[in-house]
Amino acid sequence: MLKFYWYNFSSGASSDEIITQINEICEKTKHLKRMEDIMLFVCIPTELLETVAKSIEDKELVKLCSQCFCADNISGMPSAEQLHKIGIHAGIAGLTDRRAILGETNEFCRDSLGGLLSIGMKGLLCVGETSQMKQRGIAKDIVSEQVRIGLSKVPEDAVYRMGIMYRPMWEFDGEKTDLKYGLEMIDVIKKASFDALPDLPEPLPVFYGGNIDTKQLKELFSSQTIDGIFTDSRSMTSDELIQLINKIGK
Repeated sequence: MLKFYWYNFSSGASSDEIITQINEICEKTKHLKRMEDIMLFVCIPTELLETVAKSIEDKELVKLCSQCFCADNISGMPSAEQLHKIGIHAGIAGLTDRRAILGETNEFCRDSLGGLLSIGMKGLLCVGETSQMKQRGIAKDIVSEQVRIGLSKVPEDAVYRMGIMYRPMWEFDGEKTDLKYGLEMIDVIKKASFDALPDLPEPLPVFYGGNIDTKQLKELFSSQTIDGIFTDSRSMTSDELIQLINKIGK
């Protein structure tokens, strides 16, 4: 089974620090074959994208991703065309905190993702709910709608270049990790993606963005419940990521 690892560099690190950590991750996991054993994506703060992209020489070992972009170049956010021009491979649409804090709508995320995929790049649709949505019992409906609208403009020839990431915002609001609940939401996402794209030859890959330990991850990979994880430098250091990838192995 091909395993996906997405690692998000939070704001605060310098471009030199990020470049050093990316090179270390690549060097210490290069024994695992890309496209066969693992796929590695690193997400970089917008203001550092160009500098980092110029400095990473072996882009077969790692795919560079933008944390945000938009269909049109507004509010200082890069467009898909600008990302492609500087050598970025992928972008994220719909990070849960951006939806909640910046008010990015399902339609905004849909248009951004569609624009990215239409020029041959890879895209990640992020969906998830806040603690308030979870407490009110409307999380499943909210997330289903995020998936349905988010996938509504995906070009037919682009579905193999994208995946869906579930990120439970309530974990970052201080609520205790609830993996059972998280997996129920993964099932909701899989059903919604099938409803949105019923003619897919195989399901879209789904990635888990909540807290998870190595034992749990091995079990979820073995059962093919998820296809990968999304984590960031606030909850896992790059050294811890390297250890995790190597413990999971092929």
